[in-house]
Order: sequence, then C-alpha cells, then structure tokens
Amino acid sequence: MDRVEQPDREANIFIFVVCAREDYRLLSRLLLHMKYWPGILLRTPIDLRPGAHMAKELRQHIESADVLLLLISPDLLASPTYERAISLGLVRAQRGELQLFPILVRPTSLEGTPLASLQLLPRNGRALSEEIARAQALQQIVHEVLLICRELRNRRRISPSSPAASSESRTRGLTAPGLPPTSYRLDEVFKRTGLPTVTFVPPSIFEPLKLALVEPGRGVVIEGPSGIGKTTAVQKAVQQLGEEEIARAERPTITLLSARAPADRERLRTLSQWHRGVVIIDDFHRLEPGLRQELVDYLKLLADIQPEDRKLVIIGIPGTGQSFISSVSFDMAMRFDRFKMGHASDEEILQLIRQGEQALNVIFECKEDILRLVDGSFILAQFLCYYLCMQHNIIKTQPSPVTIRHRLAKAVQNVMETLERKFDLAIKQFAVAGGPYDQTSLSLLEELSQSREGVLWLSLLQQQEPGRAHDLERFFKESWPQAIASYPDLAYHFFCDPTVGVLLAEDPTLIFYLRHCNLEQLACKVGKRPVPSRQQIFICYAREDKRWLELLRSHLAPLEQKGVFDVWDDRLISAGSRWEQTLEDAILRAGVAIVLVSAKLLGSDFIMTKQLPRLLERARLAGTLIIPIIVSPCLLEESGLQSFEPANDPQEPLSTLRPAAQEQTLVSIARRIRTAVTEQS
Repeated sequence: MDRVEQPDREANIFIFVVCAREDYRLLSRLLLHMKYWPGILLRTPIDLRPGAHMAKELRQHIESADVLLLLISPDLLASPTYERAISLGLVRAQRGELQLFPILVRPTSLEGTPLASLQLLPRNGRALSEEIARAQALQQIVHEVLLICRELRNRRRISPSSPAASSESRTRGLTAPGLPPTSYRLDEVFKRTGLPTVTFVPPSIFEPLKLALVEPGRGVVIEGPSGIGKTTAVQKAVQQLGEEEIARAERPTITLLSARAPADRERLRTLSQWHRGVVIIDDFHRLEPGLRQELVDYLKLLADIQPEDRKLVIIGIPGTGQSFISSVSFDMAMRFDRFKMGHASDEEILQLIRQGEQALNVIFECKEDILRLVDGSFILAQFLCYYLCMQHNIIKTQPSPVTIRHRLAKAVQNVMETLERKFDLAIKQFAVAGGPYDQTSLSLLEELSQSREGVLWLSLLQQQEPGRAHDLERFFKESWPQAIASYPDLAYHFFCDPTVGVLLAEDPTLIFYLRHCNLEQLACKVGKRPVPSRQQIFICYAREDKRWLELLRSHLAPLEQKGVFDVWDDRLISAGSRWEQTLEDAILRAGVAIVLVSAKLLGSDFIMTKQLPRLLERARLAGTLIIPIIVSPCLLEESGLQSFEPANDPQEPLSTLRPAAQEQTLVSIARRIRTAVTEQS
C-alpha cells in the first residue's frame, strides 16, 4: 500500500523529521526528549520504506506535516533527501502551511543555500555535535518545538473545522470580525522607543512590586539583565498605583534619575539633603563605587527610620547573578525588597504579539521565528513586529483581519538598517581599540554577541582562555581608557569598569546587531590585521634557489600531512589572481617565516625592498617568528636578518655540504621548525 496513513489532524500535531543516515545517533538523542509528548505524532526517515516507494512517502509526509524538523549536516546537504525535503518544506513554510525548525547537528557551511537566511537552533549557533552541554541544548530545542505545537493546537481548536476553510476564515477565527472597538496606529501598538501601552506585558513580579512601592521607607531594588523591562515595570507600577497612593497625603513628585546623565549624578551626591517622595535611580551599576556605597548606606538609613515621605528605588544590572547591592554591603538582606528579573519567557513574548494582533486586527504566521530571533527581549519583538506590519502596509488597525505572511528576513534587514545608524560608529571605535595588530576588541565583540546577558567578566575570560589573559588585562587597563577618551560616546553603548573587570553591552538591540554583523568585514573596515598563526608557515626565497625550496618542503611534508602546520610559498599563487594581494595575505596570516638566505636572495630588489621588510615589520609588531636558513655563502650581516638565530650553522651553508650532510641538516632543520611551531602554538 503506497499511501501514507494520514494522522487525525483535529486531535494531533504531526511532526516529521528529516535527517541524513549519518546523523541517526543524534536523532535518537533528540527523540528521547520528545518520546512522551501527548497529542504529537512523530515520524522520521527510519519509518520510511526503503526502495522505490521512499521518495513518494517522503513527499507525502512533508506535505501532511504540521512541523518539519531539519537536522542540518554536510551529509544532509549532499543527499538527494535535501533537494526533495528542504525545497518542499521551505515552500510550505513560506506559505504558512507548516512550521520549519532547522537544527544544526554538525558544523555545516550554509552559504549559498536557501537555509542561509534562517535562524538555526540551537540559538547560539553552535552545532550539537560540538556542544558540551548537549542535553541542555536538546531540552531548549524541544521546549521551543513544544511551545509551537501548543500554539498550533490552540489555533486549531478555535479555527473552523471545515477542511475547505480558507486561510482568511481561519484568521477570522482568531480575531473578532469587524473593526475592533479602538483603532490604533502601528507606532502606538509596536513601539520602538518609549513606554509600551497596548503591548505592555506585566512581569511575574509586577503585583509584588506594586505592593513594595506602597510600603513607606523600605527600599526597593530591581536587578536583571539589560533590555528586559526593569524600568518599564517600575514606571507602569507607578502609573497604576498613582502618586497619591504611593506618597499618601504628602503628594510629592516622583523623580526618575539616571546614572548615565552627569547632571543626575551630581544631584545624587546630595540626595539626602533634598529627597522627598519617591526617587528612582536607574542604571545604578554605572555610578562610581564611592557614590554607590553612599547611596547604599542611605538606603539602610531609610530602612531603619522608615519615613512616610521618602522612598528609594534602585534599578541596575548585577552581572553574572551576583547582586550589585550584596556585593557592596553584606548586612542588608532584610532591609530592602529585592526583585530579580530575567529574560522574558516565550509565553510572555507571545502575549505581547497577541496583544498587538488584537489591536491591529492582524495575525502573524511566523511567531515561532520571532521567538527564536528576539531571545527573550521585548524591545526586539516590538521592532520585528513593527517592520513585518510595515512590509504589509499595515499602519493602523485593519477593518477586517489581515494575515502577516513570513517575510522575517526582510524585517531583520530593516532592523539592522535602523540599528546601523545607532551603533555603526560606536562599534567601529570599539573594534579599532588596541591598534591594528590587537584582536582583543574584536574577540570581545564576538563574545558579547554570544552572551545572552550582555555581560563579560575579565576573571572568567582569563580562566577560560589563559593564553589571552595578558591581552584581556591590557584591553581593560589601557585600550578601553584610550578608546573612551578619543570617543566618549562609547559610554552610551558600552559600560566598562576596569576596577572590577566587567564589560556590559546594556542594550539588547546592540547584542542583536552584533549577532547579525559580519565581524570579518568590520575588521577590514577598521584596518585590523589578521592574527598570525604559528600553524601557518611562509617561505621567502629567490627564484634561483628553487631547488633548496623543494628539498626543504620534501622534509616538511610528513609534518604538513599530519596537520602540524601548513606551508605556503609563492608557487601556490594561481594564474590570473591578484598575486600581490595574495602574497600580502599570506604574510599577514603566517606566524612563522622561513627565509632561504643566499647571495641571490640578497640581490633581489623585490625581496629586499618589499617582501623582507614586511616580514621584519610583522616580526616587530605581531610577533611573527623568523627562521633564516643559510643555503649558500652570503653577507648575512647585511641582510637585516642578523638578529634572528639561523636554523643551521652560517659557517656551513647547505650548498657547501655533501649530499648526505645536506639531507641530515635538513632533517635537523625540520625538527627545529616543528619544535618552534608546537611550543608556541
């Protein structure tokens, strides 16, 4: 029987998994986490019958699936399954007929494929095969898939059951027909700046926070990563309570001060002299340590005397879970109310989207992709929903329901264009810190792009990569102060405290921007030079000494085959290429330069005026190791190489030795090169 049995679509969600045979082991690990889901029908390639019917069954499964999981690996991209499954799956996903989850199971280059523009799971971009915490990564993936399955089941329960129901009629089942009672503009619903109104989602601590704000005298501390709505939650709580209820009969003003503003910092120095009513200090972590301590002491005083007319509220980022208050003072645990906020849950982001859908009378078909991209950030969800609506010319509440089709790649591009105007110059100024040969600033940008909290600690980075300890410490103590002195606006986007070794990117849109930036292109734009690698060997020689080049390479070949290093010489320049640029790139990448020194080399105008000076410059600025090999009698002291230790005795050049002695010397030279590379790598 050729026909695939169709699942009960009203009662179940049908998930189909596509993967290569080589990935069945990882598939089995994934299935363990999904085995006992109620209301889920799960099929995999293992369920397909081999032979002539396999292609037909594969197509039927994909055509009937509600959710398609693609386990991405080089073997999948190279298999016929890729052509059939992914092309059909992408078409159905673009039509909104199924939910597509591309899961990176092994490192795979997706450039030039239809998958290149999709958001992969896991969200950190690391393949499951290389993930140390693989079980945790699998659980996160399964959680996202389960969330969408629940959404699909909820949608199915309230949409018409008729098989002939159109997409529009299904949408009408989710949104009340006719114009909603209130009409909104798009910018009022999905706000890119300012306090959200229509799409405000109260955090779980919202009601306890309101109660804490009412209690006289007792301080309130709100901690959490950037961009999760700490300040918004306080402002909304204040709005709902009203000044009269908070301050009782005194009716003082509510004052919001930011540690970013110089004028506000000056006011905070004299807070105890003028404080009345509720004072909210935002970005508390940005204050200098001395002022922070004074304000913490003042918070303790208020907790002791509990005045009816004064209250202090502190908002800040604690870093890696450690409270910025407890790190300053250990005896305050019972003297203030502390609220810890985390990233928004997927359910909370979905609530924001649904509130926007109801206000504008629309329905988004790509909620699951929005969830993956925003990674728990309300503001990013606002941005993406705004631009998705703009693409469909939705600028106000619609008179009848409208479906927002999947154009997320374009929405991401819109967000990036907006953020570029905000961050481009600051990112370039950050990247250039340390000079052209110091890659530390670029590596920190990459680390920040992968940090969900937007926080990097010097001590943790040094523990993880001891070899970078010196460079990291130099960045915090030298490069950052120099960068902030030359471009003070960096402080609006990054917060760096060299005294404790912490670097913050406080805006989640900045993290989003970094994740979607091409850091290699950024390095080129700001003039960063590649980090030389000791595994890359460059050989400089005169054409007339080609014989010695070939002999040396024959002795290095066994080590090169084992992957100890890669050797480059100008014979690798292909015809028609830009040979000068290719030569320059090879010099920049090389951590070891071997120079075959002879009278012919010293007499080469190009080598002595172009190539050798670049190698000497790289040795001076980037630490490239230069190893001279004396192949024939010459004036070594006139070469500029006299300060580098030769690999063989200058008094016994290779050309003066007997053939057997030449071979033995070359063996010794190969061993010295291997030692130099492996010890310094």
